[in-house]
Amino acid sequence: MVSSRPKRVKEGPLSKSKQARHAVGKVVRHVKVHPRGICSNQQTAFTPEWYECRSAIKEALRCYRRLLSDKDYRERISKDHGMGLERGKPSGIGQHMRLANLVRCLGKWVNTAKQIGCVGGIEVGDGFHWRGELCIVGLHSEFQKGIDCITSLNGSKIWATSIVDSGRYDSSTRKVSSDEFTYCGEGENPSFCGFKKLKDQKLVGGNRALRNNMIDRKPVRVIRRFDNIGNTNESGYKFVYEGLYQVKHCWKEIRMDTGKYVYKFNLVKLEDHLQYEPQWKVDNVRTRRYH
Repeated sequence: MVSSRPKRVKEGPLSKSKQARHAVGKVVRHVKVHPRGICSNQQTAFTPEWYECRSAIKEALRCYRRLLSDKDYRERISKDHGMGLERGKPSGIGQHMRLANLVRCLGKWVNTAKQIGCVGGIEVGDGFHWRGELCIVGLHSEFQKGIDCITSLNGSKIWATSIVDSGRYDSSTRKVSSDEFTYCGEGENPSFCGFKKLKDQKLVGGNRALRNNMIDRKPVRVIRRFDNIGNTNESGYKFVYEGLYQVKHCWKEIRMDTGKYVYKFNLVKLEDHLQYEPQWKVDNVRTRRYH
């Protein structure tokens, strides 16, 4: 369940027991210090609007989870918004996309403009039950793709806003330490290509975006899927926001099991005092998250 609105605290680090009470979902591991104690520009980053946004996130997630669990409520809201009644057993990504769209129709989506950097009302360590929830709160706008992107108004530049490490790609990530890991680029996944002949990954889409983040020194939000931990969904996993990371290196190498080239990205977590800074925002970009 979503926690209540976080209390305002004095500057300085919190004890671990107090840190754990500030997450949207149950914290998997403790945040080192509370954001109000590490942000160098507290008045700008943690305004009353930030706390109002967190409260709105709590309400949006409550609505989404009720739609998933309460069939009568789901059918009534669907009928009210002209979406028709569901057929067959409700399951899969299609059902989650449909219900997330219902939440949008109810006007409950939060952080509706795409952005680089921290997201209003979200703290490092916050947990979420489903991919649809990441979209609803503005952390990651793609229901299936692992890399979410934003483009300049003239379309000449693309950057990655967030990545989700959900384990869909075999050996997609390799952890160097708790704050550093290697991420495999998107495309040509042997687990999902079926009988299609595999090709080399290309430096397009999300791969190109991550490379641009490295060149332009733009951070990317990292969300990871964790299995068999406390407060998970019915499938036994949850998604946890790990914070802002910097893309330090990009290279191409041959994947041993396929013999095809894949792109690899080395990501390192930003220091605590940079996690909640508003300085990462980019102007003159296309910010719409849906059509």
